[in-house]
Amino acid sequence: MRISLIDVDSKIPNLALMKISTYHKQKGDTVGFNLSNPDKIYSSIVFTKNKGKSNNKTIDNVERVFGGSGYGLSVKLPDEIEYLKPDYDLYPSEYSQGFTTRGCIRSCYFCYVPEKEGKLVRNQHPKEFHDNRFDTVMIMDNNWLADRNWFIETTDWIIDNGLKVKEHGLDIRLVDEEIIIQLQDLHIDLWHFAFDFTELESIVREKVQLLKDCGINTKNKVAFYCYCNSDQDFEDTLYRCNVLKSLRVNADVMFNCTMPKTQRIKSLMKWSWRKQLFWSVPFEKYSKLLHT
Repeated sequence: MRISLIDVDSKIPNLALMKISTYHKQKGDTVGFNLSNPDKIYSSIVFTKNKGKSNNKTIDNVERVFGGSGYGLSVKLPDEIEYLKPDYDLYPSEYSQGFTTRGCIRSCYFCYVPEKEGKLVRNQHPKEFHDNRFDTVMIMDNNWLADRNWFIETTDWIIDNGLKVKEHGLDIRLVDEEIIIQLQDLHIDLWHFAFDFTELESIVREKVQLLKDCGINTKNKVAFYCYCNSDQDFEDTLYRCNVLKSLRVNADVMFNCTMPKTQRIKSLMKWSWRKQLFWSVPFEKYSKLLHT
């Protein structure tokens, strides 16, 4: 069979498509992107806004399979594919990637993970999805620290194998001295946390102080994502950014991609992500300079 894959909008190598590729190659099928005269087509859509960009037209005698969070939250890979090692030859991959856990213990109003994946469960050990050709592994967990024992066990393996790590964010509420020591032994360029709600301010202040007490240079080593749902959240998001700046911690504004960006939101994002601006100029001054 000829299996054609369509990656509509992935920002990184698409894990689901890589596992589908492994599955079909094991069966002796020919697999590739946008193959001509396919017998079956898989299309993956990550972002809801791009659902209309995928060609949903029926093709005679060709089975079409659509998936990805942008297409629908109920579509999942069958277990016979989910737990396969990804096909890292499908993309020009430079690292291994996978989930050690699925689901999350939180219920953030803007996040689809609880609906899509449910409660936190162990998924795979990194040794199951790591390829020895790479010196780096991307951990894609939604809440990597939520299962402490599993985090320690899997990161011990990563440390023992001298691998560098890319992570998708850490829960500051779960950080303690033991976790900090473990993170220090991992090769991570920048630790990413989240400060998405002003109600977390006291916890953020407490945990940042703990990081400093453990010898962490927070300005060089730590960044917090600050979620902004719409322009109405502008002042609240700016407040959180300034709290982090006062604590000598980097702030990176993340905006709801389904909402229109106003000029002040664009300016806030640019200010937060460009660290020379963030650390040298107050946002109010930067904003005035833009309009003079």
